[in-house]
Amino acid sequence: MRQHTDDQGFSLVELMVTVAIMSVVTLVIVGATVQIYSGTKSIDNTAEVRDQLDNSFRRLDRELRYANWISPQGKVGNRWFMEYETKTGCRQLKIENGVLSLAEWASGTTPGTAAAVASGITLISGVDPFNLLLAGAKPYASASPGTGMGANYETEFQQVRMHFMVKAGTVTLPFESVFTAQNLSRSAAGKTSTKECDKGRPTS
Repeated sequence: MRQHTDDQGFSLVELMVTVAIMSVVTLVIVGATVQIYSGTKSIDNTAEVRDQLDNSFRRLDRELRYANWISPQGKVGNRWFMEYETKTGCRQLKIENGVLSLAEWASGTTPGTAAAVASGITLISGVDPFNLLLAGAKPYASASPGTGMGANYETEFQQVRMHFMVKAGTVTLPFESVFTAQNLSRSAAGKTSTKECDKGRPTS
């Protein structure tokens, strides 16, 4: 670069080179900042999904564990339903428009207003979001060796399996959990709801 005296400026070429260098440096800094922000946002969204699921399903775990009766899952229109009976009344799980909700009602009445349990739910193609496994079922009969569960494994109690995707922000996580109904063993086969909880499901 040539030497300048006090009354001389910079040439146009020198200015253009300086601007180009500063542009590159700026792009690098901005790109790094965006990446850091995106990574932090992704971590926050993941934590949000996990917290939502943990808080939402803790109550379900308690109720299903001591349920006196559970209905098979069913689809009505674009909605999925499953009902179960507790000692205090009836409960109904419903998935509609990406929201899992829970309704409660006493024997002889109609389902009350459903409360949202979790949102951002996406169904998995070909998979029921609810699945009732009766006591004595062999859910892993077709499992390949090495999966950790024998093909002859039989459930001793009724189980409810939930399987779907949950999204928060830009993060989508799979959710799969199995709830065991300890009051519904093999001897409960064919048991009906004493509180008529099975009548709470709509027909259309």
